[in-house]
Amino acid sequence: MTAPVTPPPPGEPPLDVLPPDAPATVEDVRASRRWTWVALAWAVAASAIAVIALIQDDKSNDTTTTTSTQQTQTAENLQQSLQQFQKQTNDRLDAFSRRLNDTASQSDVDKVDKRLTQVEDDLSQTKSDVSQTKSDVSKQSAPIQQLQSDVKDLQQRVDDLENQQQSSGTTTP
Repeated sequence: MTAPVTPPPPGEPPLDVLPPDAPATVEDVRASRRWTWVALAWAVAASAIAVIALIQDDKSNDTTTTTSTQQTQTAENLQQSLQQFQKQTNDRLDAFSRRLNDTASQSDVDKVDKRLTQVEDDLSQTKSDVSQTKSDVSKQSAPIQQLQSDVKDLQQRVDDLENQQQSSGTTTP
């Protein structure tokens, strides 16, 4: 005799029922895919058996002597086909399961996302540093141009003074 099941307190959902918006887990998806393939295999097997039954019924109306031999051969062929189909299905399920297991885990994706965010932050910082450097260079370019202009003026004056000295030195004996 089993123990009586006590219902949950009023206003609370039963503990064994998930909310309708609960996300499916990877294992839920795997399990549902496997059961889908199993259901497909059973459906194909049932269809094949039904087709064989129809064929046998049709043949039994035609000739009854060759029916038993043909039924045996057809059943053997069907059994071989069914076994071959099951093997192929199992192989495909195994290959799919391996592929699914080889995919990246959520923790790996989170690590890559964290690293990508860090790289993006570093890139943003580098851009702001470059912008600051450009700003500093543009602020210093005006004084540099002024200095260059002053140096040119001084060189011109020195040249003028040298020319003046040479011309006054050559005219006086």
